[in-house]
Amino acid sequence: MRTRFLWQLLASTATALLVAACGVAPTVAPQADAKAERFAYKGGEVASAQRGADCELTLRGALTPDAVSSLRLASDALAKRSCRGKTVVLDLSDGSVGAAITVGSMLRNRGYDTRIASGSTCHTLCLLVFAAGTRREIAPNARLGFTQIPPDEDFGRATCDTELDNRQMLNLARYLRAMLPALTADYMLQQIRATDCRTVRALPASDAVTAGIATRS
Repeated sequence: MRTRFLWQLLASTATALLVAACGVAPTVAPQADAKAERFAYKGGEVASAQRGADCELTLRGALTPDAVSSLRLASDALAKRSCRGKTVVLDLSDGSVGAAITVGSMLRNRGYDTRIASGSTCHTLCLLVFAAGTRREIAPNARLGFTQIPPDEDFGRATCDTELDNRQMLNLARYLRAMLPALTADYMLQQIRATDCRTVRALPASDAVTAGIATRS
């Protein structure tokens, strides 16, 4: 009787070991790619990361011509990887409209989604870039608002009220209508024109989704 029990115990143990050996390996959450890269420029940086098949670039700092160059380098490097999804996370400060339009056009042409970084502030220049994403997400605690376009050789003047000439209006309108539905583009343009040097026209995340500027928050 004892011998039969021992044989049954050994058989059960062997079966359990065989099932364990043939079982499915546990799922492991994807970790950040060890080959993360940084592309620094004067006034900011572009950082790349990959989690599984999802690739991400974080654009942090000022929107300048140098930012355009660094983003292009980072995007070219990312193109060599196997990416199922591509997102640019925005944590932007000041800069120029020309750089914002160039960056936005690049992101749309290369099929990126955009996301406003958690806890960051995204004003007019940042919103212009944000609008270029195929899908556009607002992370928690991000603060959005329309501010006056900073004066430069192409956009804005040294006055407190926003005054855009016909050429500037046309350039902004063309860009926004290429990125967004017509009604959403017109809404953004109206908000930009209504800004001045004194205040920030706050844009709640829920309003951004309702207006079509963001696709989710």
